[in-house]
Amino acid sequence: MQFVNPFKGPGQWYKGNAHSHSTVSDGRLTIEERFAQFQEAGYGFLVLTDHGHVSDVSSYDVPGEFLAISGSELHPKNPYGGSTYHIVAIDIHEPIDTADLHPSGVIEKIREQGGEAILCHPYWCGHTIIDLMPLHGYIGVEVYNATCVGIGKGVSESHWDELLDKIGPTFGFAVDDCHGTEHDVHRGWIHVKSEKLELPAIMDALRRGAFYSSMGPEIHDLDISEVEVTTREGDKGKATRLHIHCSPAVSIAFKGCRSTGRNYGAHNGELLTEAEHIARGSERYIRIEITDPTGKKAWTNPLWL
Repeated sequence: MQFVNPFKGPGQWYKGNAHSHSTVSDGRLTIEERFAQFQEAGYGFLVLTDHGHVSDVSSYDVPGEFLAISGSELHPKNPYGGSTYHIVAIDIHEPIDTADLHPSGVIEKIREQGGEAILCHPYWCGHTIIDLMPLHGYIGVEVYNATCVGIGKGVSESHWDELLDKIGPTFGFAVDDCHGTEHDVHRGWIHVKSEKLELPAIMDALRRGAFYSSMGPEIHDLDISEVEVTTREGDKGKATRLHIHCSPAVSIAFKGCRSTGRNYGAHNGELLTEAEHIARGSERYIRIEITDPTGKKAWTNPLWL
């Protein structure tokens, strides 16, 4: 899994939500109403992920304007002592019986159908690295889940960082997980860079990490280049320069492994719209986190150094 800089790639941005529910499971809107809700709000795509169900959503496609994607939320048992797993399956078309499957076996079944898996709201689930380390085959974890804000556990940044530290490359997804009609709708999403609003192209972009997540802030551009630096010992070396442009922010944090990275904050009431950071390699990875004046955030996927 390699970092793809979507800001320099071809295509256009499509706003989407990868986790939603209808009255087929425990949502308050019908499938038709849920898709209409997102299409009317200007989204490019929505993944329907009712608990344990897979619905045919092809009739809700509007070619070139809106993409309806079938999926499911699956709940395999946890053999490691923690709570039941919640795993979102994107682009599957047949139900998966999780009763006798290891959670990684569930993920394998998702991929056998050509789909991809995301680990849901680990903070809400009470999962620790003990629960998460044995799993494999997924492409990402929910860094933000709007429904889970209801109990104050909507942000799972530390879980994401632990996976990046101990497992390796993992993408971060902001989602609604919408069940209701207001409090958990249009609160978290991903901006995907794709040449077409078609299922193969969107799925390819998700697999490559050609997207960023947001609760509101926008990331306009990200430049990544190699620069020459001088070490403390006076030796010459190479480092990675990252320069980001975004909507007005009170802070722009370049977060690395464990105690590495740096947070750039606004001063004297002036908001930031750009920041630059030189990564020298000790960070192992860098992911960038934007925070706006209302506390809403946006997250890039991690760059591995």
